[in-house]
This record gives sequence, C-alpha cells and structure tokens, in this order.
Amino acid sequence: MRKMKIGDLFIILGALTLILIFSGRYFHPQASQLFLKVTGRYSQNLYPLDEDAVFEVEGPLGTTRIVVRGGEAWIEDSPCREKICMKMGKVKRVGEQAVCVPNGVVIECTGGGGYIDGVSR
Repeated sequence: MRKMKIGDLFIILGALTLILIFSGRYFHPQASQLFLKVTGRYSQNLYPLDEDAVFEVEGPLGTTRIVVRGGEAWIEDSPCREKICMKMGKVKRVGEQAVCVPNGVVIECTGGGGYIDGVSR
C-alpha cells in the first residue's frame, strides 16, 4: 500500500471543507432569506424576518399584534376568546404558521430553501 502524502491530505481536507460550507447553507437558510407573510381579512403583506418589528393586523374581532424579533415571529395579542393562536409558538422555519381563526389572521414563514428534518432526509 502507498503512504498518503501531504498533498493528498490537503485535497481531502479541502473537499471536506467545501462539503460542510455548502451543506450548511442548504440545510440552514440565513434569516435574510426568510420572510414573514402576514395575511389578515383585509390585507396581505410580506416582511423580512431578520428585522425586529411589531405589526398590528385588523380583523373582524379587532386588532391582532404580531412581534418579529431575532429571526422569529409570534402572535403576542389577539382579541379572540380562547387565545390558541398565542399558544401556537414561534414561527422561524419555512412553512411554519400561526393562525388566529376567529380574527382571520395567518402568519407564515416563506422564502429560503425550506427546512429539511430528520424524517425527510
């Protein structure tokens, strides 16, 4: 068997580095590529998920307040009776949603390359 030379080692390390860089971008899209789609009964808007903000959306029951902070978004307050939408958690990956059905408000993460979980690999 031949011994591995220093040039062989550099080629292997370079290939592994490139694989790690490209797979990291594929499986974890940057927050700047992600957007928050906010749909109300009377409007639909798209906001960058990497900029902190607070939005108010009008619905038939009143105003729903949405917070965007640290690449995540959630419904902070809503005039609905059960407040289930506030318990739905934070939206941060493509396809995740939080919905206030009584007030007709939907927030959804869009853009990027999509999230790959352990099941779909």
